[in-house]
Amino acid sequence: MTNIFTKLILSVLVLTTLTISVQAADKQPIIIGGSALANTIDETNLVGALTGTFQGGARAAVLGETKTENGLILHMEHYFLNELGGLIRTKDKAVLTNVADNPGVYMIEINYEIQQATGAYADYTGEFHSRGLYDANTGIVVLRYDGTIYK
Repeated sequence: MTNIFTKLILSVLVLTTLTISVQAADKQPIIIGGSALANTIDETNLVGALTGTFQGGARAAVLGETKTENGLILHMEHYFLNELGGLIRTKDKAVLTNVADNPGVYMIEINYEIQQATGAYADYTGEFHSRGLYDANTGIVVLRYDGTIYK
């Protein structure tokens, strides 16, 4: 009886371990990184070219804006498209900080949260970040993005 009970417990432990391993394997980390050069189209829309993991283009829309003591907070949405037909849509928060002695120039930090991923990016989840400069005088944004997302 003890032998059967021991075998039953070992079988449950093995199956539990296999189930946990399979679930962990479903979400493989993918380290991403690259750069972007974007231009404003109007007060709320931008388009850009990307290098690195998200090689291709991007579109950004400003959904809301809050003035702060030393800059702005923007609530945004981005669409990242790659040359293989992949699409990632994100909801974002961008913090813009005034650069001293440079009116209209901001340090920018953006946190992106993946909302949808299709095509070559199907099943991607997670968050990533970028930082760079935005010159409101010229409408140009230059930034570097990085992070770990999951597939």
